[in-house]
Amino acid sequence: MPALHKLQQDMMSRILREDSAEGLPIAKNGPFTPDERLQVYKNNTHLTLLDLLKDVFPVTTILLGEKFLNFAGREFIRAFPPESGDMNGYGGLFPEYLARLPNLNQFPYVPDVAKLEWLAHESYLSPRRAPLTGAMLAAVEDPVNLKLHVQPHVFLLRSAWPVDRLWHEVSEHGEALKDFKFEAAETFAAIYREERRIAVWTITEGAYKFLEHLQSDPALAFAAETAMRAEGDFPLDKFLATLLQLELLAAPENA
Repeated sequence: MPALHKLQQDMMSRILREDSAEGLPIAKNGPFTPDERLQVYKNNTHLTLLDLLKDVFPVTTILLGEKFLNFAGREFIRAFPPESGDMNGYGGLFPEYLARLPNLNQFPYVPDVAKLEWLAHESYLSPRRAPLTGAMLAAVEDPVNLKLHVQPHVFLLRSAWPVDRLWHEVSEHGEALKDFKFEAAETFAAIYREERRIAVWTITEGAYKFLEHLQSDPALAFAAETAMRAEGDFPLDKFLATLLQLELLAAPENA
């Protein structure tokens, strides 16, 4: 391993893991010790990563409060430092980390709100393929074996709490609704991108099962069967029409 690369790795490891500057080639002249000089980099790095978490999880930040988010964020950064220079992928473990914090037992919905925000982040960064149109669907010669492909920017969330409603309310009203009260209720949502805007769509269990199946197996017949098992009167034709209208199904790549 080249000496410079090894030095860079060692430096970053000490910055992220709160190690001392002992052994690093840091100048010892002047009024500051090597540890004090290294601390400047530590502070800047942690502030940058904290700001990144707050940008990705704005509603979670409001619900937890700035002070608690700073505490939880710093502990998360120490436990799960970045593993690459691509910061777009950093923070995916934060919802799971929050779920393990004993301090959040009285706010059991917050980890799922964070999960929704992470899926929104992933959706925003995901590509939009050319949409499937009604004309394409009508031209299919073998509808029995039809395969439908969900757009890559569509993500699904299932929660024991109405986090979709909470996300909408806090996103719109901010701090004024951080103490919003609601009861536990199983919720299904689809998170997707409309150009440069993220949409959170509340759906039924049948719709959730339908999309979930298509994401792993694009066979329409089996996806419909799965949806019907979850929701006996699942309105397949109406839901397909809505998916086409919202452009949430992708055209075949060879179309």
